[in-house]
Amino acid sequence: MTAADGKQVNEAVHASAGCEGAGPLAEGSSLAIMRRMAGLMRPLAGTEARAIGCGSLGHLCTVWCIMASTAALIGLSGGQGRLTETWGLWAAVAVVVALLKGVMAYGEQYYNHEMAFSVLRDIRTTVFDKMRTLAPAKLARRGRGDMVTVLTDDIELLEIFYAHTLSPIVIALLTSLLNLILLTALSPWMGLAALVSYLVVGLLIPLASASPTFRVAMAERIAQGRLRSLLLETLDGRRELVGLGAAGQVRRNLDSATDSMLDARRKTSRNTLYNDLATQVVTLVCMAVFTLLVCFLGGRGTIGMTPALIGLVGFLSSFGPLIPVARLGAGLQPTLAAARRIFGIMDEEPAVEEVVDGLSLEEYTGTHAQGLSFAYEPDRGEESTGQGPVQVLRDLNLDIRPGDLIGIQGENGAGKTTLIDLLMRFRDRDAGDLTVSELPIERIRTADLRARQTLVSQDAYVFSETLADNIALARPSATREEIERAASQACLDDLIAKLPKGLDQVLTGHGSELSEGQKQRVALARAFLSEASLLLLDEPTSNMDALLEGKVLRSLIDQQGERAYLIVSHRPSVLAHTGRLMTLGEGRLLSD
Repeated sequence: MTAADGKQVNEAVHASAGCEGAGPLAEGSSLAIMRRMAGLMRPLAGTEARAIGCGSLGHLCTVWCIMASTAALIGLSGGQGRLTETWGLWAAVAVVVALLKGVMAYGEQYYNHEMAFSVLRDIRTTVFDKMRTLAPAKLARRGRGDMVTVLTDDIELLEIFYAHTLSPIVIALLTSLLNLILLTALSPWMGLAALVSYLVVGLLIPLASASPTFRVAMAERIAQGRLRSLLLETLDGRRELVGLGAAGQVRRNLDSATDSMLDARRKTSRNTLYNDLATQVVTLVCMAVFTLLVCFLGGRGTIGMTPALIGLVGFLSSFGPLIPVARLGAGLQPTLAAARRIFGIMDEEPAVEEVVDGLSLEEYTGTHAQGLSFAYEPDRGEESTGQGPVQVLRDLNLDIRPGDLIGIQGENGAGKTTLIDLLMRFRDRDAGDLTVSELPIERIRTADLRARQTLVSQDAYVFSETLADNIALARPSATREEIERAASQACLDDLIAKLPKGLDQVLTGHGSELSEGQKQRVALARAFLSEASLLLLDEPTSNMDALLEGKVLRSLIDQQGERAYLIVSHRPSVLAHTGRLMTLGEGRLLSD
């Protein structure tokens, strides 16, 4: 595949993700999903055509090899005068087409998988990019394990469609049509019997088994995603679960989730088995009926013995392309269920649209909120009960200027994190004004806004990279000296001294060797390294003892300069260092 082909595939995937009317497809029929999946491979139509050509010729070679061999054997036995003279030619034809069959089979597999893996690569990239636009607001309620399942197992399942569905269907259609022409030329009755047999095996069986299998396949995909989310959460919180004596309850939850997934998988396997059994039985019945018909026609003299034998062996060997199509009724349903989940993410509208060609944020002169209001829409499950939007913030006013050190306190659920989301434009306000440097926040280029703000959340994530690389996430172009200075400002000197390789130590298992307090200091080091003018700190010292907390707060104040700090915390010891303390309650901010 050329670079131009790869670019076209990527564009097709992005176009599919954002096409008009794409949303209903995530809940639409299997046929609509298949059409959309097929549309993604349009830039590689040439590769797919080569796969279809090789596959069709390969299966026809199988039939022709058997028919030519039969003709050669009849001629060799002296059964027909003309065939007796040309049996050697028919034997040579059988050998040639047998060799050609092997070449064509390799070509079919090669081109099918070249096309499939190219499309899967770009689908995975598109889904990952889509998740980035949905984060954090739209992914907050999705399980991490479910997202991993979509990016790995669900996308891998699409390979069945691209490598083992599209071309087999076309190959079955082409080969069946050519075989029908050949059998009809030998005898119209044989052609009619073959037509009925092909329709039953290649059309009726997959249609009959599709609907029940899809329902259980979708349940299996959902159950697997939930189980993986539960497993990841259990592994992340294993210390707390053991310490609280809750391991038994978690194990029961895991057993229940596993049982649900296995039950759905058993149903899927059972339907697949029934489909396979029906395919084999119906195929054998069709072969038996055709054989009886040929014997009847031959006995009545309607057809000669030679065309009868050649037609019979040709028909019996012609089901090779049809049987995989018959099995698609059950075998393809897990793939369609996976595709529906993937398209559901691709069609999801982000909470906010990224601004690419907006206003430039040259410098930070402050953030101003006037009459700010925000309400959460209910979940789908809540809509059925008639519950309306949940108002979190109403008529909130806030001024942040360079050099400010503002503390915000409030009860759990008061909306502190929501306020940070609005200030970072992870969500858009419902009403009121929100400006940054006197510019409407929704008109500012997103890249400029991110460059002027940084967030230190309560739960810091550490990647499986070196400590230096983890800190440098805030500014990849930072020098080694700048990274070392940021680490020191975040009070990481003791950790660096303990690590065998210091800043170059690889933190495996997402920083499993670090305490929660050390992870928070890594997050603070990132904030110090950034060149942001506004630092939003959500419980930045919640996992630190009093002594370490004091050192970190002193370092924050010493390094503040003209930066603005907005600190959300429950700790009086933290809030005591702020220059202005405000309380969030009933959706409004009140000065203390």
